[in-house]
Amino acid sequence: MSRLFGPVFQIAYVVEDVDAAIAHWTGTLGVGPFVRFPVPLAAEWLEVRGKRVPADEDIFAAVAIAYSGDSMIELIQPGSAPSPYREFLAAGRAGVHHLGTFADDYDAQLGAARAAGITVAMEGVLPISRFAYLDTDALWPGTMVEIIEAKPEMHDYFAAIRAASRDWDGKTPVVEL
Repeated sequence: MSRLFGPVFQIAYVVEDVDAAIAHWTGTLGVGPFVRFPVPLAAEWLEVRGKRVPADEDIFAAVAIAYSGDSMIELIQPGSAPSPYREFLAAGRAGVHHLGTFADDYDAQLGAARAAGITVAMEGVLPISRFAYLDTDALWPGTMVEIIEAKPEMHDYFAAIRAASRDWDGKTPVVEL
């Protein structure tokens, strides 16, 4: 748990090929099933490095999530547009990109991060949440932190994916809910 940003519930990986990553997680690690998000995400608005971008910008080529116990595994394949994900791969990095947290007080936590000199790499509003990627890895090499203000619909959706993971027989790597 982060006393600043809340409990970590998500480990997110940026990958070159989401299908290969799903095959590894389901076949080698036994984690699944994965649920793919429709892309582009239905964003009300998005900002990358403080610049507003069109909601249909090609930021995500693919996004898929699964659970291992209470830990969400998110796989993100960047699209062609500039993004923190594209930057991560362009820097020759691979693996864990960010840790996701549910914010208790999104505005206060985001304000405190900014007051501490932590910039926001990407921010937006989706139908079921608002989120900000804090550029914590610029201060010390490692991972970013994503703070999420989740609506009840997001918690319900994630609970359904978690339940699917508990009952998964290992046969179908990707499911729709």
